[in-house]
Amino acid sequence: MVNSWARFLILAACVTIPAALRAQPPDHDFGEISAFTGGNFGVGSHWTVGGTTGLSFSRYGMVLFEGSYTPMGNDTVRSHPAGYSVQSSRLMDLNLTFHITIPVRERLVPYVILGGGPLWVSYDHAVAGSQGAALTHVNEWNFGFHTGGGVRYYIRDNWGVRPEFKVIVSNRIYTRASVGIFYNLPTGWP
Repeated sequence: MVNSWARFLILAACVTIPAALRAQPPDHDFGEISAFTGGNFGVGSHWTVGGTTGLSFSRYGMVLFEGSYTPMGNDTVRSHPAGYSVQSSRLMDLNLTFHITIPVRERLVPYVILGGGPLWVSYDHAVAGSQGAALTHVNEWNFGFHTGGGVRYYIRDNWGVRPEFKVIVSNRIYTRASVGIFYNLPTGWP
């Protein structure tokens, strides 16, 4: 009984796997859009959500514009003196990155990330005064250098999943781990 099930599973795998393996990325000159979610770590631990859009300029490279949002609570990307009270902190990360792609298989394309851009942090700060504590709103702009890596795994010819790990170097260094879904737009779109 076990041998017949094993034979059936092997036969089913032999029939279905070759069709799935034909999914592959286009060589170059395509656009990509994606959405992702994950977490930022190193400046507290906070969830993040975002998206990217970009263009492939060769089989080995892409340029992408990314935007992400992270609610950071009582944390910021800038170090503050002891006793400095931060509340309702929010981080918007806007960056331009290059993905140096290394196509190793038809469906598996690892990449290295290099880039940077502005980090906008908005938060409330409690200031003690003669009349008690008052909240002031603070907007800070910082620059963040992005590096790291990820892999595009093509499920079909033009879409797949993209797990990624980034190190963001700013006033403080923190990391982001995320997983997203991407879609390759055909050449000449729209």
